[in-house]
Amino acid sequence: MKLRTLSSLGLGLVLASVIHQPKTSAHGVAIDYQATEAIAIQAKYDSGKPMSNAQVVVYAPNNPTQAWQTGVTDSDGKFTFVPEPNVNGNWTIKVRSAGHGSVVNIPIEPLQAENDHQIQEEISENPNTNLGQSPRASSSITGELSTPQKILMALTGSWGFVGTALFFSRKKQESKVSN
Repeated sequence: MKLRTLSSLGLGLVLASVIHQPKTSAHGVAIDYQATEAIAIQAKYDSGKPMSNAQVVVYAPNNPTQAWQTGVTDSDGKFTFVPEPNVNGNWTIKVRSAGHGSVVNIPIEPLQAENDHQIQEEISENPNTNLGQSPRASSSITGELSTPQKILMALTGSWGFVGTALFFSRKKQESKVSN
């Protein structure tokens, strides 16, 4: 009788946890950047709160194992650096604060004469071309779990609870038989 009640309770807990899933707010991190002559990044948590005073480490493409520059974000989660103009490739920026962090790779490529020629043609054909816009990208690691992941976590947690209860109920039955 107790086993049946315990099983029903376990099944009820599993169903309740799968059906009623409040949104979790893990501390994922998003980093946005804008390429100008300098690279400006802004790091913030999933909630939108800026990562103020977070540690920043910049790695150059020609030496990705040694920090090229280190620093700290401001109160708005912003950090700016000027990469060496003759070093092209992916600049890696790591931002960490209180165990949370993210990495973004920012490609820096040289302007070629052909690209300059194409830009000049575009300007002559359309003088209203907006050259003030620079490329943007972002990196985001979020703490959101998919529905199958939530169900699996609920089932494994419930199974652990039920299994532990069954283990202890078995011990009591064995001790009654031996007496």
